[in-house]
Amino acid sequence: MRFSHVQRMSFFALRLVSGLLFFSSGLSKLLTDWSATMYLNAATGPFAGFFQSMAGSPFVDGLNAWGMLLIGIALVLGVGTRLVLFFAALLMVLYYVAAFESNTAHGLIDEHVMYFFAFFVMASYSVGTIWGVDAWVVKQKWFKKTPWLAYLIG
Repeated sequence: MRFSHVQRMSFFALRLVSGLLFFSSGLSKLLTDWSATMYLNAATGPFAGFFQSMAGSPFVDGLNAWGMLLIGIALVLGVGTRLVLFFAALLMVLYYVAAFESNTAHGLIDEHVMYFFAFFVMASYSVGTIWGVDAWVVKQKWFKKTPWLAYLIG
């Protein structure tokens, strides 16, 4: 798909800012004594019990912190972007559902929903190929022989 210069700049800026947001959040969690325990214990809504059962798990804490850091790095570099955006969108769904009552206190739409749709749009337009490593990868001979990989990377 061919984009205008403004579209390319806009998608690149959205990918870069999203990546930096995830990177800084993940890094701050890793560099501090952060734990998801309080957040998960305060879970509300239909899946509260599920989220509360994960509270205090070092695995869940690490998965969240490292996941955010790695998603951030991948988005900044434009590596495996479509797959990474799937996991970013999944995190937004989990955060939204975990604190359902506070996230829906002023209506069903909050920042998690906006992020989800921003990630969905970016994945739809393969933004990793805009000034990212994915642009180089999709031009490789081995890559063209694996169409399923082409879809995952975007």
